Amino acid sequence: MYIAFREIRKQIKNSKKIILNDNNILSYGSNRICYLDETNPSKLIKIARHPESWKKEHRQSFSEWYVSKAVAPNNTECCISLCQKWVKTNKGPGLVVERIVDDQGQSITLRKLLFRKELTVECALLLVEKIVHKFSTTGIPASDFNIDNFVIEGEHANNKLVMIDGFSPKKINLKARLLLHSKVLSNCYTKRKWRQTKTRFTDCAQKVYAGDYNFAAAMPLIDTSNSDGLKVNQ
Repeated sequence: MYIAFREIRKQIKNSKKIILNDNNILSYGSNRICYLDETNPSKLIKIARHPESWKKEHRQSFSEWYVSKAVAPNNTECCISLCQKWVKTNKGPGLVVERIVDDQGQSITLRKLLFRKELTVECALLLVEKIVHKFSTTGIPASDFNIDNFVIEGEHANNKLVMIDGFSPKKINLKARLLLHSKVLSNCYTKRKWRQTKTRFTDCAQKVYAGDYNFAAAMPLIDTSNSDGLKVNQ
C-alpha cells in the first residue's frame, strides 16, 4: 500500500491543476462525486465529497486504480471503466477514468434504464451475472454490485453494461494483491460478493422499476464548493 500511495502522491503533485465546475457533476455516491472533464469529454474525474477527508473517501478509488493498472495490459473486454491517472483539482485530488457512453454520447446508469423500463429486473440480473462471469476469466475482484455502478455502452439494443465503480476490494492491502495474482481467489471473491448482494440488488431494482427512482440512492449533495483539501508535500 505504501508504494502504491507514494506513486499516487507523485502523480498528484506533478499534475497541472484542473478547475472543475459544479455544473459538470454527472453523478455522485456516498463518498465520491463524478465530474465531466471539460478539457476532455471522454474522461471523468472522481473527487471526494469532502476534500478534507480525501484519503478516507478515495479509498475505493485507490483500489480501483490499482486494479486498473493490473488488468489494463491484458484488457480484452474487461467490462470496467479503466482508471487513467491522479490529478489535482480545485475540489481536491481526483482520479481520471474512462467515460462510458451510449450511442448518443450519454452516460446512462442501470438505475435510469430500470426506471425508464428499458430493462426488466430479470434482464438486469442476467446482464450483471454475465459481468460476474466475465470477471471470473479476467481476474477482477469486484466488491460493490450497486445498480448505480453500471452504465450502458453503445446502442441500448445491445444491452452491454460496464461497471464504473466497485470493481475492486475496498482498499489496497495484502488481500487485494493476492486476489489480483490469483484468478481462482479472485473468482471466488467476486462470486461470493455477488451472492451476498444479489437479494439487496434485486429488491432495489424492483423498487426503481416500480417507479421509486430514489430508492437506495446516495444522499443528496449539500455543498461541493470546498476547495483543494490537499497538501502533497506534507
